[in-house]
Amino acid sequence: MICFYCRFISSSERSDRYLFHLTNLKIWNKYGWRATILIATEFFLTFSFFMFVPFISLYVTGHLGYSLTFAGILLALRLLGQQGFMMFGGYFGDVFGYKKMMFIGFLCRGIGFAGLGFASSVSSLLIMAVIGGLGGALFSPALKSLLVYNQPKPLHRELFSFINVTGNAGIILGPLFGLLFSVDQFPILSVISGLLFIFIGCTLLFIPIKQTKRTEPISFSEGIRRIVQNRTLLNMIVLMIPFHFIHQQLFLTYPIIATRLTGSSGWLFTLVTILVVCGQLFVTSYTKALSTHTALILGYLVLTLTFIPLFIYEHPISLIVSLIGIAFSLMLMQPTFHSYIVSQATSATLGIFLGFSNLSMAIGGALGNVFGGSTYDYFQTNNQTYYYWMILALVCISACLFGRRISGKMEQR
Repeated sequence: MICFYCRFISSSERSDRYLFHLTNLKIWNKYGWRATILIATEFFLTFSFFMFVPFISLYVTGHLGYSLTFAGILLALRLLGQQGFMMFGGYFGDVFGYKKMMFIGFLCRGIGFAGLGFASSVSSLLIMAVIGGLGGALFSPALKSLLVYNQPKPLHRELFSFINVTGNAGIILGPLFGLLFSVDQFPILSVISGLLFIFIGCTLLFIPIKQTKRTEPISFSEGIRRIVQNRTLLNMIVLMIPFHFIHQQLFLTYPIIATRLTGSSGWLFTLVTILVVCGQLFVTSYTKALSTHTALILGYLVLTLTFIPLFIYEHPISLIVSLIGIAFSLMLMQPTFHSYIVSQATSATLGIFLGFSNLSMAIGGALGNVFGGSTYDYFQTNNQTYYYWMILALVCISACLFGRRISGKMEQR
């Protein structure tokens, strides 16, 4: 299965060297077959997700006739339902087993996504969105926890980098498959996506992945207490909120800008994901010596610098520069953040720590959905879009300053 995405990125000479690098790593020998299966699983679940989700708003606003505001609320509710409840899903994985939670989560995701294609009323659409979101809350922290379970600490960042690669490969191919269906055929697409998630869950259920029984029984409240008492951990989670606010604009304002400047927006996601697929392991290799706070601050600095060309003049080239900055921040910040969260947890609290850390995505993503698009619309109406890019740059600069403030505390730990 790993060879599948390896062949996908072998289209150029540079990609050929990248494929050779991956092959010689022999990840199934270095990390074990369990990690290899989970790395491949990340591709299939992101493929199933992105073949479907980008077209929800088109179906809701076009075929069903609801407003774009309602479509935004629907997507925000799915996001909050997933990211906001991940701490509970992670805890259930710690208690009942990660594989079992992955199965239940994939089952819920499949039911929710398939149901969206046949729901028409406001209430039924919202219910299906919540069910699909809760499914992600169950399987996402469980998958990440099982990925690094009993793995040496120095390998954690590499493992999270690998699922970033396969996940982004799925992000490229998923929408291309979704484009084969018209808006009127959205129910068919929803069933295909739902069945794929259910199939993934059933497949993992029968794979003999064993999790050692907990020797350190911890209640949910005790797990939360440990997190809350770790002030540095909380600061790191807060530090990632601006990143997710910025990243959410890739799905909101960037398509609008790309369509206005180039006539289309589909190339946005293709460019970013190809950059991540081709560059992730190199970025990880060259930055693995950086401390966590240094890596995150560097990511924000790069984002700030790449917003400057758009502040000066909105042009396809300045837009591409900004997309390169977003891709680099994804490659640098996400694996670094996840490996840090895992380093703060014990083997009995992996799930709840990873789940709780996703509050940064829930808050940042929700704020990005609510304020990002409306802010750009306001400034565009007044022909002052440079203020929008100034605000994004200031958000990143504020994150850098906050990162510098907590860096001393992290070094003490």
